[in-house]
Amino acid sequence: MNGVPADVLALIGQPQFAQVSDGMVEAGAIRLFAAAVQDATPAYWADDPAQVVAPPALLSAWNRPVTWNPDGNIGTTGLALHHLIKDKLGLPRAIVTEMESEIAAPIRPGMKVRSEQILVELGEPSTTRLGDGRYWTIRVEYRDHADGVLLGAETLRLFGYGEVGLA
Repeated sequence: MNGVPADVLALIGQPQFAQVSDGMVEAGAIRLFAAAVQDATPAYWADDPAQVVAPPALLSAWNRPVTWNPDGNIGTTGLALHHLIKDKLGLPRAIVTEMESEIAAPIRPGMKVRSEQILVELGEPSTTRLGDGRYWTIRVEYRDHADGVLLGAETLRLFGYGEVGLA
C-alpha cells in the first residue's frame, strides 16, 4: 500500500488495546441517563436489577478509560488505535466521517465490559476540502468480560489529515 509503514499494515484485522472497564454497569447510571434524555423505556426504570437493560447509546460509556486516579496513574487514551495510526502516518488532525453502532446482546447492571480495537481498513491517500490525508476504519468490539459474549460494536470511519508528513 502506497507509503504506509509495514507495522501499520500489520495492524489490519488484529485486535489491539484490550481494555476492561474500571467499574461495572450500574442501574443508577442507567436511570440518570434515561432521566436526562426523558426516556420512559420500562427496561431502564425496572426495580428488579435483573430486568434492567442499558440504553444502546451507553455502549461505549461502560468502557471509557479513567484518565485520572488518586494514585497519580494516568489511564489510556480512548481510541488509542486511532491515535497510534495518526502518529505513525504523520497526520496531526482527524475527524470522524461516519459512525455505526450495533447492539448484539443486552448490557445489564453488574457486568464488566471489555473492549478491543481493530483496524478494519486503511485507504489510499486522498484529497478533500480539509487537505491531503487518508481514510481508515476502526471497529471497537465490546464484550462481557465474564464470558466473552459480544455485547455490541462501534465502527468508525475517520479521515486523518494535516501538514506533518503526507501519508
